[in-house]
Amino acid sequence: MHHRSPFLLTALCVLCAALHAPAAEDLVTLTPKPTTKPIFNPGKGWSVHDWPKWQDKEVLPFIRMGVRRFDWASLEPSEGQYDWTSVEETLAAWDAIGGVCNLGVMCANTHSKLPGGYVTPKWVFDAGAKMHELDLTPQMATQGTPGHKIAPVFDDPIFLAKYRAFLKAFAQRFDGDPRIAVLDIRSYGNWGESHMHPFKVPDITPEKFREHVQMHLDAFKKTQLCISRNSHLGHFGPLKEVFDWAVLTQHIAPRRDGICGNSDGKETAIGLGIAPGVFEFYADYDTLKQLGWWDGIKDKNGQGFRLEDCIENGHPTWVDLGGGKPTLRLLQENRALIERLTNRIGYHFLLKEAKHPKTLAASQPATLSLTWQNQGVAPIYIPAKVSFALISADGKPAYICDATTSIPSAWQPDTTVTVNDQLTFKDAPPGDYTLTIGLRQPKDTQHPSIQLGIELPTVDGWYVLGSVSVK
Repeated sequence: MHHRSPFLLTALCVLCAALHAPAAEDLVTLTPKPTTKPIFNPGKGWSVHDWPKWQDKEVLPFIRMGVRRFDWASLEPSEGQYDWTSVEETLAAWDAIGGVCNLGVMCANTHSKLPGGYVTPKWVFDAGAKMHELDLTPQMATQGTPGHKIAPVFDDPIFLAKYRAFLKAFAQRFDGDPRIAVLDIRSYGNWGESHMHPFKVPDITPEKFREHVQMHLDAFKKTQLCISRNSHLGHFGPLKEVFDWAVLTQHIAPRRDGICGNSDGKETAIGLGIAPGVFEFYADYDTLKQLGWWDGIKDKNGQGFRLEDCIENGHPTWVDLGGGKPTLRLLQENRALIERLTNRIGYHFLLKEAKHPKTLAASQPATLSLTWQNQGVAPIYIPAKVSFALISADGKPAYICDATTSIPSAWQPDTTVTVNDQLTFKDAPPGDYTLTIGLRQPKDTQHPSIQLGIELPTVDGWYVLGSVSVK
């Protein structure tokens, strides 16, 4: 048996690489200019509450997600009889303008005006479930509306059994629906925010809180779940271990409902690289501005944080803008900030440099060098891939191949990576083409739907790298 020297093998590899590498004069180097315009991409961005029709036409182009919380009693007015009309109408309204939804179903809601205060259906209590009651005279609009309010005893076995059955039916109808980007776990606490303010009763035990989370995990296998990290105004108390378990081991998205008020956003940072962080304002823009919180002016309790600082702290993918007329005023008074933060929220990919050969051989792969940068505060959490296309003389993609080493999910925030990728167009006949690059979602075929933050000519979503000849 003959053994080859490792030095000989190394020399052979270097020789092969040299034979296949393009000559320096055959390389085209491109350094695209970053854009300053806001880029609106799928799987990230600004959100508002309720319906598109309730948003000002000046605001709506910025919005990529609608947020809606439903009262359980409205969806299951009688046991086993479900009315999904409001859910379907919400999903259809946002889908019609290219948006997705963040939904949640509450069991207690001090803003609700349902008869008797029954957000959890009355039939649940008629079956023997215990309740907490409160006659509310709110000091602030953020606490709720005046009147009688009812919340279930959240570890009551009858309540848990009834809600588990509801979740099963809800999941059978909506699990995996592409129109739902995020589904909140809102079965515990007022507004489903994992706290009992203003009912002034103790939290349930960590074991029972974990049971609430597990009910959702058992029902929903496809949709991205989300959990509010709001208990004890962000200090969590004894429930912290469950919040951490939900995010770190179950990949449930962390949410904070209190941004710019009692939260600086840090509660969602635990999910960085695991699941998308979700923000919601403490109050509408007018209230935040009046209190000085919007400008980061602290009150006597240390509350009040600037939105930009919250985004840097929490690395969110979805950020609330409220909704309605206050949001229009927010945009008009802070347009430059909102446009700049549009590209900071979630992922924001730039192609910093591309080096590609002028000539391709159809019979063998060609190497090109790509330098990528993620200028967002988070990774991308939706499936995406880099692809190349040869555009023929008629302006249409004639041949497409996928990148081998450019992996968008690996591009971490505020990092730059350079990779060598392979171009393989085996079926392309000899001729002159335009070489292009794009980021595609699984549903994309000929036209990429994810934009890059660069200024380059495009052809149906493909970014033009230059002219190439196939020999």
